[in-house]
Amino acid sequence: MTPRATPAQAAPPTSTLTQRLHRSRLVAVYIASFAYVLYAGLTAMIDPPPDGFPVGYQIPKYWAVLVSLTTALATLIFPHRVQAIYAVTSVGYLIVSTSEIPRAIGWGEMPMHLTLWLMLNVIVSYLVFGSRYGTAVNILSVAVMMASVLLNGPIDPPNMVDWTTASIAIGTAGLLAYTLTAFIEKNLDQHHMDSERLRAARLDALTEVYGRGAIEEEFERALDAARRSGTPLSVIVTDIDHFKRVNDEHGHVAGDDVLRAFGKRLRRSVSSGGGLVGRWGGEEFIVLLPGVARTDAHAIAERLRGEISAEPVAGLTITASFGVSSQRDADTTTSIFNRADSALYDAKRSGRNAVR
Repeated sequence: MTPRATPAQAAPPTSTLTQRLHRSRLVAVYIASFAYVLYAGLTAMIDPPPDGFPVGYQIPKYWAVLVSLTTALATLIFPHRVQAIYAVTSVGYLIVSTSEIPRAIGWGEMPMHLTLWLMLNVIVSYLVFGSRYGTAVNILSVAVMMASVLLNGPIDPPNMVDWTTASIAIGTAGLLAYTLTAFIEKNLDQHHMDSERLRAARLDALTEVYGRGAIEEEFERALDAARRSGTPLSVIVTDIDHFKRVNDEHGHVAGDDVLRAFGKRLRRSVSSGGGLVGRWGGEEFIVLLPGVARTDAHAIAERLRGEISAEPVAGLTITASFGVSSQRDADTTTSIFNRADSALYDAKRSGRNAVR
């Protein structure tokens, strides 16, 4: 058996940056969609169409309201499909734009409102699609706008200056959004690599359950949570019986296979109920059972004992002994573990393949 150590305090878990980015995408889509609806509604109240309802509202400006509302509703129903939804939205906005541009050219005016909303769509597109596809939306928006302007010409030079200015402004906004988005993506990639390295460091290399240091941290965290919530916390300490004999008779490779399969079986049996498994050292493992009282923990240990003795582990017939303890008032992780460890030794002395 390896020496015991008092678990270290761990920081509370936080949501991943990827999850936060996804929520930001949803918020950006909602804001942009409802902002356009607000714009259309307020401007219609301030300067109503001269032809009244419904004729005066059958123009591209108000078609885009349907696009915005549909986008917000679809995103609300299918939040994990936001990229596919906004791809359709972007096409809808481009169709509206190409319908509005000929009208504006016919009036001999530059539609400032259209330029501002196209610029906003480009910025949102970078956040939703990322730097690569956001750039595609940016280029497509500017290209479609300029192509529509040229195809519906000729245009007076002063008006052409306005359209050119609008195209440059939209393209520049896209480049700025690209710079920021690329920076975010680079840092997300670095965060992902760092997280993977941290995860690998927390796991036992052989069994892929928590390593000693990580399970100590989780133990301390679980005890703090149990104290705050007033819920029980139980611990199972288990040890493979006669493991040295496995190594001596079948070799260390077979012994490693048994340890690996043993850890996997423990994890599979308790993880669905919120249990955590760690390798304490050698052939000894610890199972944390937050929210589980001692009677139920004893039943879980008995079930595990029966499963392990009934079915071969990595092709070999083995048994394991189990010690169970639960949190008491003024307990520490060390005192809880020591009681479970003492119970494990009682199981060993009673003939092994037992729960105490």
